[in-house]
Amino acid sequence: MNNWIVRKLLLIIVGNICISGSARTIPSPFSISFSEWLGELIFSPFSILGATILFILGFLALAFLVKGIILKVIVPYLNKMPIYPGETVIAICTICSFILQIVLHPLIGFLGIILAITYGIMEANEGKVYDRNS
Repeated sequence: MNNWIVRKLLLIIVGNICISGSARTIPSPFSISFSEWLGELIFSPFSILGATILFILGFLALAFLVKGIILKVIVPYLNKMPIYPGETVIAICTICSFILQIVLHPLIGFLGIILAITYGIMEANEGKVYDRNS
């Protein structure tokens, strides 16, 4: 199996686990009153810190995945170059994992996916994709 594919599968797994863990750890402000939520935030800051760190790690893992997909699948497709089947499978698995995150954890999943896509596009645009044509 290709080393690139194994690394991308690992990024999918790590990103999904971190965002799911973050969504389960953050106290939901909708299920309890505001004063209880504020008390949870003040008296239990380490769970919030852990959830924040998990969220950041999750969306960064997914952002590097998006960057790899842009550089290995989308740019070759636009330049009429061959795309390997393993890279296409990784792109499809990524889209499925994005949908799964949004279905399982609507607020945190949607926020993580939007940040990951935005950061992944910015990383891919770092002189390697678009500056060549300008």
